[in-house]
Amino acid sequence: MTGQELTVLFGKNIKNLRNSHEWSQEQLAVKMDLSINSICEIENGKSFVRAETLAGFAVLFKTEVYELFKPEGILPDNAAGVLAKYCEDVAKASEKIKKEYLKKIK
Repeated sequence: MTGQELTVLFGKNIKNLRNSHEWSQEQLAVKMDLSINSICEIENGKSFVRAETLAGFAVLFKTEVYELFKPEGILPDNAAGVLAKYCEDVAKASEKIKKEYLKKIK
């Protein structure tokens, strides 16, 4: 999975979570201290977020960060390969986020 594909997947999951809470983009923007335009760009996979914002989404939606990247509908016949690749991509992304976060707090 490419970085762009993860960005799109993240955006879809944020939109689904927002809708499941029956929040408007404006309500989510207020809760996250972001602009409505930022929420729109995130949900449409046009932009990604800083580590602090990523953690904020996880806290707001009472989930783990990796859940925000969970793909939908993994088919049984290719589940092992898709899941292995997904886990590898998420591990790399998590390491990158961790390193960037640690740089900022030092």
